[in-house]
Amino acid sequence: MIRALLLFLKIAIVVGIFVWFAQNPGQFSMQWMGYQVDFNNAAFLVVLVVFAIVVSIVAYLIWRFILNAPGGIGAARRERRRRKGYQALTQGMVAVAAGESELANRLSRKADALLEEPPLTMLLSAQAAQLNGDDTAARRYFEAMLENEETRFFGLRGLLMQAQRSGDTQAALEYTRKAHAMKPKSEWVLTNLFELSEETGDLESAEQALRQAAKYKAMPEAEATRKRAVIQLTRARTAHQAGEIQNALTWARDAHSLAPDLIPATLLLAKAAMDANRRREAVKTLEKAWPVAPHPDLARAYLDLWPDDSEVQRVSRLEKYVAARADHIESRLIVAEISLDARLWGEARGKLNQAIEAAGNHAEGPGSDKRGQADISDIPGRRLCRLMARLEQEEHGDGDAARQWLQRASEAAPDTAWVCNSCGAAATQWDPHCGACATFDSLRWQNPPHVEATHLALEHDEPKLVGSSSDAVLPPPARPGTTANGSGGTAVIAGTAQR
Repeated sequence: MIRALLLFLKIAIVVGIFVWFAQNPGQFSMQWMGYQVDFNNAAFLVVLVVFAIVVSIVAYLIWRFILNAPGGIGAARRERRRRKGYQALTQGMVAVAAGESELANRLSRKADALLEEPPLTMLLSAQAAQLNGDDTAARRYFEAMLENEETRFFGLRGLLMQAQRSGDTQAALEYTRKAHAMKPKSEWVLTNLFELSEETGDLESAEQALRQAAKYKAMPEAEATRKRAVIQLTRARTAHQAGEIQNALTWARDAHSLAPDLIPATLLLAKAAMDANRRREAVKTLEKAWPVAPHPDLARAYLDLWPDDSEVQRVSRLEKYVAARADHIESRLIVAEISLDARLWGEARGKLNQAIEAAGNHAEGPGSDKRGQADISDIPGRRLCRLMARLEQEEHGDGDAARQWLQRASEAAPDTAWVCNSCGAAATQWDPHCGACATFDSLRWQNPPHVEATHLALEHDEPKLVGSSSDAVLPPPARPGTTANGSGGTAVIAGTAQR
């Protein structure tokens, strides 16, 4: 209100001055350099106002320039220092990437001196210290970065990496949890949270991390689901070993539901169901599993549900069990094996001949009309050859034929096994971690990339079979200065992945 009154007052004064000049006309004359200029009072007033405005503007600009000159000079100087500082910072990062520790240290000090923003240079200083092998100094820089909101996340990541290099898994997990609280959607945070939680035995936290990783697209949903199944299977195994049958049954169900093709989960679910007097659930679980992922352990577990069956009854029951995938190599081999146990030579020979024929059709190649309906996995292997050797020996006592089949076994493709997708190592039993490289959930039931050739151990013209024909492993040849494994235990075949 007061401002409005003042404005009206100013306008009234200006209008009054113009009115006064209009009511009192007069003449104004000016002579300058031989010229005479005449004005009436109104025109003179306009010229005077314009002149006053121009002079005021010029005076204001001069005053402002004088007032801001020191600051402008300082700002220009600071801008030059800033540009040089960022240039040193950039070159220092390049030096770290190139592994030039001395140059990185020098540029780090230069950037620190030029830039008045320590958080920006601390990361370079820490990385330069790491490159120089000074972990203590690097840790000091990373801890200092925790005090600034802008650099706290970088500091946590640096401390996490140091803890992992030193093998301090628990400390690494704590840093990861703090980083997760800051950025719960970060891919590397969720990945490390899962891996470290699983490694330290905190399976519940590991499972939650996998859920979040799938939710925030930090991990493919299929991969996260598979890993969750393995986590639940691990929990079920632990509970089952501790006699907690109900917990084991619950977690085994979760694992089987998440990954129906995870054979160990199916086997444990069936076992836990039997222990909980849920025989019908065990039977259905195993019957549904074979069409999804045929595996000899599934067939044996299914037959074990009827321990009082005769050998012939076991063969009949097994043939019904594998009927959904009758052309699969595992179906033919397991029926042949159980038929051998029952001394049903014709049934065993029929299944083995079918497997050999299917393998031959496979060898014809994808374009052959003789390929038939055999699965692409029907490749001749050592197990098939060993079963043929056993058949020739037990049915006809034909040591020569058995020896020939065992010779073929030593040259045949390796049998399917639990093979690590990471390092290529083969294992006879599934485990959540590879026994060679400790990678989580890397074992798959498949043919090993490469297995060293083996030779036969024959005595009195008879094949020497270790254990049952399904899991027998031929002993390796004796090397100079060593003795071949001739004991009753299972010999081991060394497997090496071809890179």
